[in-house]
Amino acid sequence: MRVPFSDVDMHGRVHNSVCLTYVENAINEFLRESDLLGYFDPRSGAHTYHARKVEVVFNRPIGFDEVIDVRAGVGRIGTTSLTFTGQVHRAGDADPSVVAEVVWVCVDVGTGRAAPIPEATRSALAATMSE
Repeated sequence: MRVPFSDVDMHGRVHNSVCLTYVENAINEFLRESDLLGYFDPRSGAHTYHARKVEVVFNRPIGFDEVIDVRAGVGRIGTTSLTFTGQVHRAGDADPSVVAEVVWVCVDVGTGRAAPIPEATRSALAATMSE
């Protein structure tokens, strides 16, 4: 994608919070392209997922009108949590400009408490890690 003017701050650089939006969108696209989005639809069952932790490392700024590639995948599958990884690369750069980890916790809709990730979801996500 090309960085739009609306995403930059007064210094002409992508605003920090926007980088997180890029990564969150990439996670959703990853789930969609892997045919996994249905496992995370809050209307589909007894579980939902809440963001628990986000860590973003800014290695170098990204500016207005630069072409970027945003990538996401599964980093870790825990008992009740999932860690997604994300990277924002400038076109042509091997090293990422931004690296992020986003942790989701599986929550039982009825109790509102953390719950084990369903086995079907766990297996489907694990399959993407070996690709």
